[in-house]
Amino acid sequence: MNRKLYRKPIDSDCDDAANASTAWWSSTTYRKPIDSDCDDALADLSGWLADCRVDEAASSRARQRSLEQQATQESCVAGVLLDLAERCLPTTVKTAGGQVCEGQVIAVGSDFVFLRGREGDLLIPTRAVATIRTSPTDRPVTGARRLSPVVLADTLDELVADQASVVVTVGDECVDGRLQAVGTDVIAVAVGTGRRELVHIATAAIDQVLLAAR
Repeated sequence: MNRKLYRKPIDSDCDDAANASTAWWSSTTYRKPIDSDCDDALADLSGWLADCRVDEAASSRARQRSLEQQATQESCVAGVLLDLAERCLPTTVKTAGGQVCEGQVIAVGSDFVFLRGREGDLLIPTRAVATIRTSPTDRPVTGARRLSPVVLADTLDELVADQASVVVTVGDECVDGRLQAVGTDVIAVAVGTGRRELVHIATAAIDQVLLAAR
């Protein structure tokens, strides 16, 4: 007996539907649906970061103002002069005795300032400084500085060996001569013909010492 294999009839409608579905998936680009909640979160994060940058800038300015205010409150005459020396700014110093000294601050000791002026080099005790004028600057002059331990008496003592020519101003009097000696609180200047006459000057009374070039 001859047996014939059973074959399921081909459903043409089903095959056409499957082919059409495959073609649609292969020709269509998949796009992820837009998540509006995610976009809102990113916008919020960007805004928060911008606010942080603004707050940080404001805090930085506030810290700078605080530091400047603190430096001003801790300022002293010698510190202000040292600040001017570091900036190489032209300075006008007026002493309590009325002398006006214009020039540039070269160095500052613990109790005096070394000013290079038009007339020569000047040593001015800080206790004799009445006013300090300078040109406008982009930041305030402050006097919070660590000062040098060098004192005026030691500086004058170094000049004795050379018998430096000096003009010492004391009030309305000027003593012109050669520096002969420096004591604890007094200096001696040789004046007159032959430099034989000595004038003793109390260190605390000195308004300024001009180092004359001779």
